[in-house]
Amino acid sequence: MSEISWRFPKLDNGAEQGINDGGIATFKGSELYSNLAREICQNSLDAKQEGEDKVVVEFKIEKLKKTDYPSLIGLDSIFVECKEYWKNRMDAKLERFIKEAEDKLNSDYIDMLVVSDYNTTGLSGAKAEKHEKSKWRALTHSNGVTEKGQGSAGSHGIGKTAPFACSSFRTVFYNSYAKEDEIKAFQGVARLISHTHNGEDTQGIGFYQNSSNSTPIFDDDPCAFRDKLNRKKYGTDVVIAGFKSTPTWNEDIEKAVLSNFFVAIYRGTLVVRVEGITIDKSNLKARIEYYAKKENESGSKDKKINTILEFYYALSEPDEVVNGNILEKDDVELFIKVNDKYSKSIAEMRSIGMVIRSRHRNIFTRYAAVMIVKDGKLNNLLKETEPPAHDKWDPGILEDDEVEMKKAQNARSKLIRWVNDTIAEKCKIEITDELDLDGVSAYLPFDEDDKSLGLDTDSVDTPDSESQFEEPKKEKHNVRKVTLTAKKVKGKKDDNFEPHNGSHGGSGSGSGGTEDPQGDDNVSAPKSGNRSVNMPQVAHQRVVQMPLESIYRIGFILDNNCKKVNIALRALGDDGKKEKVKIINYKFDNKKTVVNSEQISLRDIKAKTLNELFVKLEHPEKMTLELLIY
Repeated sequence: MSEISWRFPKLDNGAEQGINDGGIATFKGSELYSNLAREICQNSLDAKQEGEDKVVVEFKIEKLKKTDYPSLIGLDSIFVECKEYWKNRMDAKLERFIKEAEDKLNSDYIDMLVVSDYNTTGLSGAKAEKHEKSKWRALTHSNGVTEKGQGSAGSHGIGKTAPFACSSFRTVFYNSYAKEDEIKAFQGVARLISHTHNGEDTQGIGFYQNSSNSTPIFDDDPCAFRDKLNRKKYGTDVVIAGFKSTPTWNEDIEKAVLSNFFVAIYRGTLVVRVEGITIDKSNLKARIEYYAKKENESGSKDKKINTILEFYYALSEPDEVVNGNILEKDDVELFIKVNDKYSKSIAEMRSIGMVIRSRHRNIFTRYAAVMIVKDGKLNNLLKETEPPAHDKWDPGILEDDEVEMKKAQNARSKLIRWVNDTIAEKCKIEITDELDLDGVSAYLPFDEDDKSLGLDTDSVDTPDSESQFEEPKKEKHNVRKVTLTAKKVKGKKDDNFEPHNGSHGGSGSGSGGTEDPQGDDNVSAPKSGNRSVNMPQVAHQRVVQMPLESIYRIGFILDNNCKKVNIALRALGDDGKKEKVKIINYKFDNKKTVVNSEQISLRDIKAKTLNELFVKLEHPEKMTLELLIY
C-alpha cells in the first residue's frame, strides 16, 4: 500500500546540514528571477524533442489552499522540528529563514509558481535502478550530477538549485511525463536543515514521495497535488512552493527572458508565456521596445533593456554578418550594426541562444554586436568552462586537465581577439564619414590614465582585458597624445601665423588718416570709437591621434562664450621649426565640412561646454602637432 508523505533520511552520525547551501547561494541576490529564467529555459531548450521546431515554457502562479494538499500540511511540523533542533545555536540568517517560512505556512493559501515546458522529452529513468543512468534522479535525487549530452547548456548539475532560491520553504515539486520510457512521475524535494523526527536526527534534504519504498509517486499512486497539475503531454513541470513573489515578478521574469534568450526567441526555437503574455518571434521587438521605453521613462541610469534592443537590431538588421574560424571552419558568426547612439556592447553566446555575457568594447565608432558560437568543437569546449551560473567562460574550471585548460584558454583568447578585430575592421569602413561624436565627456579630464582611449590588445593577457580575481594590470594606450603649446590665448600677436581673414583686429580708438593730395577727394576719415574682439579663453584642450591614418580628435572647453573660434594645427620638426598642416575636412556637431585649409572656423561656441571635432589631415605620416585655439 502506498504511503505518500515527507521523508528525510536519517543522519546516522553523518554531517549536519545547516542553512548555508552553496548551490542555492549561487543563485540568490538581485538577479534572482534572471537566474531562475536562465536555468529553466536553458534546461527546456536542452530537452527539445527531436522533430519539434520550438520549445514552449510557461510561468504562472497558482494559489493553493493549504488544507487541500497533504504535501503542504506536512511542512508545518517539519519547520517546527527544525526550529527546535537549532534553538540554542540559531543565527540571524536561520532565524529569518524559519520566520519567513512559518509566516507563509500560516496563510490559508500558498503561492506556487508553476513552470511548465512543452515539446520537450520529459525526464526519463524515474524507475531506473540506483546505479543506472537516469535524468529523473540527476534532477531530483542527486547533487552535482548531470545527464546532459554534448552541446547542452548545463554541465555541472548545480543549476537545478536555482528554483530553490526562489522558494520561502526551499521546496520544489517535479512532475514529468517522459517520452523515452512513457513514465509519469511526481516528487517533492525540500533542501532544508538537519532536524529531529520521531526521535531520529535527519539529514537536511528530504523528499515527498512514496515513503513505503522510497520511490517517486507514479500513476497508480493517489496524489491530489499531482492530479492538480494534470500533465497530459510530454515535458516537465517545476513547481516552486512558497514562491518569493514581488508586485512586478512577472515583468521581471519577462525582462529576464528577453535579456537572455532574445536570440532563441528570434530564431523561433523558444516561446515563453508569463502570466498569459506570450513572447515569440512575432512580438519580440515590440516587447523589448515596451520595456526599453519604461526604462527610459523611469529615469534609470541602468540601460540593460535598451542595450538588448541594440542587440536585437544587430541580429535582425545587421550591417555586417561575418563568419569566423576558431577551431573549425565557420564555427562562429558575428552580427554587427553601427549607430551613433549605440553603447559599443557585444552579446556573446553559444549555439543554444542564451546570452553568456555582455561586454563593452570601446573603439572609435558606436555599434552593437551579437556573437554566436555554432554547434561543434568550440561550442562543446566553451560549455565545459562555464560556471554554474553560465555567465562567463573560465578555462580555470578545467584545472584538473591541464591540456584541456590550455586548449580552452587559447580558443577563448583567439575567439575574443577575432571578435574585437572584426568589429574594429568592419566599423572602420564607415569611420571617415560617420565619426563618433557621442560620449565626449569620457575623454576629459585629460590625464594619462584615461581608459576610454582604448587598449593595446597585445599588452594584456586577454583580449577583452577582464580580470575579476587579479590586481589590474598596467594598460598601454594604443593612441598617443601630441604636444600642446597653445593653452590660453589672450590676443597676443603671433608673427608666424597669418589670420584667416588677413586683417588685424584689436581695441582702441581711431585717430583719422593723412590726406593724400593725389588721392580721391571723396575719401572720408575714420571716426573715432571703441571696437573689441572676444578672444577664446581655453579651459581644457586635447588632440589625440585616432587609429585611422590622418584622423585626429580635438576636444576643448572654453571659459567664455565666443561667436567665432579658429583652430589650427602645426607640425613640429626635428629642427624645431613649425610647419602649418593642411586640413582636408572636419566633422563637428554631426556635420562634415570640406575645407582644404590650414584653419577651421567654428561659430557660436558656448562656455563650459565640451566640444569635440574630428579632422582629417592632408598627410598620413605620424607627427608631433601643436594645437592652436584662438
